[in-house]
Amino acid sequence: MSYLSAPLQVHVGTSHQEQRVVGYLTSTHLHAIEGDASVRCEQLDLLLQWGTEFRRASSQPPEGEKVLEDLVAFDVVLGDLNFDNCSSEDKLEQQHALFTQYKDPCRLGPGEDKPWALGTLLDPSGLYDDEVSSPESLQKVMENEEGRKEYLVFPPSKSQCPASSQKGRKIPLKGNGRRIDYMLYSDEGLQPDWKLDIEEFSFVTQLAGLTDHLSVAMRLAVSTGEEEP
Repeated sequence: MSYLSAPLQVHVGTSHQEQRVVGYLTSTHLHAIEGDASVRCEQLDLLLQWGTEFRRASSQPPEGEKVLEDLVAFDVVLGDLNFDNCSSEDKLEQQHALFTQYKDPCRLGPGEDKPWALGTLLDPSGLYDDEVSSPESLQKVMENEEGRKEYLVFPPSKSQCPASSQKGRKIPLKGNGRRIDYMLYSDEGLQPDWKLDIEEFSFVTQLAGLTDHLSVAMRLAVSTGEEEP
């Protein structure tokens, strides 16, 4: 299953000059079948195209009305993209233009994540184990390197069939698992004196036992240069 969602415009406030302050959110779920990198890249092309068209259309005032231009506070893309930034099979997606227009807080560059970034895909064979059955226990496992190796899905290696279970294996593993769920942001289009910062990026365990994904959360702070951010 895959879907491409049209962006949403969120009205978050009004400036002292009576200009609307808005943000943009786009949620998506890309094609999942392995080996279909070209399909996912086409979907990402459409996501960028539709986002540009939507922002252009939503920023135009109704015909005959004279209103001040909207001030953009943030532009966020999020969802299950069904590729990671460490698998050699995902090289095409890793180099997509999406990552030049939007920033990934977990990423150093194509094929390399920051050391603290975690995989977000849990091994289904261990999904209902007592060790990961509650938010607290899953958090404890994710904070432990051996626990991550046991319960996260890692990129397939030549010595292992991608479809086989990973539980209990002893082969060396690189990185912290397959991170296929993303929260990306862009600071393009902000006012020259505005500044956007990532206050927090979290891997959330509250849905333990309900999904084979590790949820992610991101908190943005926009400073407008005025007394109150």
